[in-house]
Amino acid sequence: MKKAAGFIVLLIFMTGLIGCSGKTVKLDLPFTADDVESAVMYHFEGVPIEAEKKIVTEKDDIKALYERLEGLPLKDKTIDDSGDGGDVTSFRFQLSDGTNYELIYVCSGVKNGYLASQTGGFRYFTRADIGACWNDLNQELMAEPADQSELPGYDPT
Repeated sequence: MKKAAGFIVLLIFMTGLIGCSGKTVKLDLPFTADDVESAVMYHFEGVPIEAEKKIVTEKDDIKALYERLEGLPLKDKTIDDSGDGGDVTSFRFQLSDGTNYELIYVCSGVKNGYLASQTGGFRYFTRADIGACWNDLNQELMAEPADQSELPGYDPT
C-alpha cells in the first residue's frame, strides 16, 4: 500500500513538472482599447482560401475583444506543429496612430494552440480558447469572405 501511495505521489509530481514546463507570461498588448479605431477578425478552418472576416467598429465590441485578449496566460515553450489543418483565428487592430497590430491564433486541439504576432515579435503556447472570439463577439456582425492576401502573416525567422 505504501508503494502504491508513493507511486501515485510521484506521478502527480511528474505531471506537475510536465505541466509547468516553459515560462508563463501574460499577453501585454502595447495599446489600450481606446487606441483601437477598428479591428478585423479573420477565421478559417484549415484552408486559408476559405477565410472569412468580421469588421469590428463598435467601441463596446472593441473593448470586449481587447479585454478578452489582454492578460491572457501564455507559455514560452517549444511548439510542435506545422500550422497546417488547424483552425486559425487572427486579428488586425487598426490603431489611431495609423499603425496595425496583428495577432494569429492557430488551434491544434481543444483549448490548445499557439498565439503569435509578427508585430509584437512573439510566439507562445496557450490553452485559452481564443478561437471562440469568432462566435462570441457581437452576433450581429456578419462574416464576409476574406481574400487570402488580407490575412495577417507570421514569419518566425
